[in-house]
Parts: sequence; structure tokens; C-alpha cells
Amino acid sequence: MEKYIRRTGCLDLVWSGAYSHEALQILQSNQYDLVFASLPSPEQVLADSVLIELRRQESLIITASYPEYLFSGYELDPICFLKEPFPMTNFESALGKFISMHSNKKKFVNAKNVCVS
Repeated sequence: MEKYIRRTGCLDLVWSGAYSHEALQILQSNQYDLVFASLPSPEQVLADSVLIELRRQESLIITASYPEYLFSGYELDPICFLKEPFPMTNFESALGKFISMHSNKKKFVNAKNVCVS
């Protein structure tokens, strides 16, 4: 994901890391134009505090190695769900959806990538 973000030329990667206390603090500390969240397996439970912060994000792109329907209980409203692994073209398509939604706003956006290690 980081490689794709860096290749775009229009995203500024602010932070990348595992779901942790630090991730929660980062999500709570700022408002981001776009957040990428890589969800863990459905057997791993995400803390309610993390889910609350993900729900609060204006623009969210979700990635996971499992089908989207397995995460319906999280009640997230992403712009796009990308099934891992995904090619750059799928990433670009998701980014295109974001850009078309925000075409009259900023040229460059702050991106946040929350990954599971």
C-alpha cells in the first residue's frame, strides 16, 4: 500500500503502522483527507475505539484479504473496498473515486495508511 501511495505523486503519506494505541492517537489527533485501512482477519477483533475513529473519517478506503461482506458488522462506509492482493489499477480506480468526490477541493491530499503488521 505504501508503495502505491508513494507512486501517485498526489498523496502525502502521513503515517503507516499497525492498529495500536499509537494508531488510535494518530487518527484522533488530526482530520485527514483520505484514510486507508487494511483490515485484519475477521477472527481478529478491532477495538471499538479504532472502529469509532474509522467511522469518523470523511474519506475511507478499506483493504482486506477477506471478502467485504465479512466486515459488515463494522458498519464502516468506505469509498471503496479493495480485496488484497490488488493491482495498481484497482488502487488507481479507488483513488479516482475519491478525487471525483473531491474534485473542487485540494490538489494534494494527506493520506493515512493504517496497516496490520
